[in-house]
Amino acid sequence: MEHQTQNWVKVAELSEVPEGQPKAIQMGKGRSIALFNVDGRIYATDNQCPHMGYPLTRGTVRNGILTCDWHRRSFDLEGGGCFHVECDDLRTFPVEVRGSEIWIEPGDLTYRRAEEHKQLLREGLLSEDRWTMSKAISLLLKGGVPEEEVMGTILAHVSRHIASSHGAEGGSDVSRLINGLKVGRRYSGADRLIAVTTAACSASGPASERLEVVPLPEPVAWEKISRWVRNFSYEGQSGRIERCLFTAYHKGDADKLCPLLFECAVEPHFIDLPHIPLYVSYLSEVIDAFGWESASELFFYLGAQLVGHRPDEPERYRRDAIGLMRQMLPTVENAALEQTLEFDEDAFVAALTSVNIQRAFEAVQSVLVDGVKLERLITTVVLLAADRMASTPVNVDAGWENLTTELNLAASLRSAQQIGGNKVAAKGLFHIVWQIFANRWINIPSRALSQPLSQEKLDVPNQAEGIKHIIGTIQTLNVQEVGVQVLGYLNAGYCAERLLEEIGHTVLWDDTGSQILPTLRTVFEEWKHAEGHPAQYQLLVGLARYVTDIRTNKENRSAATTAMRFAEGRTTIEVFEG
Repeated sequence: MEHQTQNWVKVAELSEVPEGQPKAIQMGKGRSIALFNVDGRIYATDNQCPHMGYPLTRGTVRNGILTCDWHRRSFDLEGGGCFHVECDDLRTFPVEVRGSEIWIEPGDLTYRRAEEHKQLLREGLLSEDRWTMSKAISLLLKGGVPEEEVMGTILAHVSRHIASSHGAEGGSDVSRLINGLKVGRRYSGADRLIAVTTAACSASGPASERLEVVPLPEPVAWEKISRWVRNFSYEGQSGRIERCLFTAYHKGDADKLCPLLFECAVEPHFIDLPHIPLYVSYLSEVIDAFGWESASELFFYLGAQLVGHRPDEPERYRRDAIGLMRQMLPTVENAALEQTLEFDEDAFVAALTSVNIQRAFEAVQSVLVDGVKLERLITTVVLLAADRMASTPVNVDAGWENLTTELNLAASLRSAQQIGGNKVAAKGLFHIVWQIFANRWINIPSRALSQPLSQEKLDVPNQAEGIKHIIGTIQTLNVQEVGVQVLGYLNAGYCAERLLEEIGHTVLWDDTGSQILPTLRTVFEEWKHAEGHPAQYQLLVGLARYVTDIRTNKENRSAATTAMRFAEGRTTIEVFEG
């Protein structure tokens, strides 16, 4: 390009574009224009095929039709219209030949295709095509569409997808959706894209129409609705709860619905169903992030499925635990909670890991009656779960699904307390303690959280080399060594947050990324809560062992990276040759 006048730009000499020999012209960073000489007339188009980004200068032109040489998408060379419904139209540019020079008018490059690309995202979600989703998300973000708006499009799909294709298990989709958003905000560029795309993939699948829900006829006061929901929850009548929630919302009682679900989720009969309170926590975060207008359908349906789930008949130990919890609840509900930070944490942990459910529950009852602050107790159970992850034997089944559930459920009690109140969080502690008892088969040695960890330091010259060393250990799946290395890194005084970011980066690009998102998010957030505690390092040690042991080393880099380059205007060839 030599110079320009007004909006017209000189792009080439006429002699540079002989008939039948297209030419690619670079215009600014990441933008490629294709010039074609057909029957003596010059045409100009984007060089990037709107389908998959292949350079159109490698295509063919016949009868005024430009055909991409990769997937055979065809376009009107003059107007850019695509003859295939599953492909965007091609952008074309006005051309003038001024003597021996070719000039084009690039026009206004302001992004105006948000609705088209939202539709592309919806199509990718329906078809479960990762490339289409990555491409649409990347184009939307590159065009300046706020991430919350992009996630809102995904949420609209997941609401109908879950409501027409899932029951309570749809909570796992919501988990990946909200945790993908939370983790993604900590990153930029390709890392952020892969987090959002991972969330989108979790939400993909069929989404059918369903019967319209309408409010119950009057008179229905909130007191009556809340009583019905509690009764239906106890009876496992999920189908009856959805209309109750819907009615309360339309009567103006939306602010009371999340606390009500939390109250139901921590009742004794759900004690062996940790996903119920955990998914209720994530569902409440969806409302907080997107608002009722966008998330109401998902909340009414999934909330009803969760708290209306009918548990199996309890076996002996669970039956005993339910009975014990019911006996203790009156003293807990009447206790003066939140009075002191002081308690014997080691004795409390010893009781929780004693493999004696009565002793464990009595320890919970005791600290609650004593008025130990819930924030302090939540930190203790979070760190106990992390310590168990850092200590679990890995030469047999390490129990990662169970242990990460312990960790994430413990962390979710912060939301339970904030939204449902102290009594809800107090009841939730019994659920955590039951999980520790139920996971006794993992056979993790009990350890006092105040007990000093190894003081050995990682033998590396600097922080960057330490991170490189640990990431290499994760990538080679050396779970036996990674925990020791992370602890040694932290003992050397290197930055924990920097290592956590790099572990997250490594995790996001692996096929196990969607599985790890909730735990990665928990460790990010709980690190600050645990500051100054002797067991704080176990959060990072446990995470590193977990991600190493379940890693597949099958990367998602191709779809996300290619989509980003596509959004930048680069052709597929440039992506792979760059």
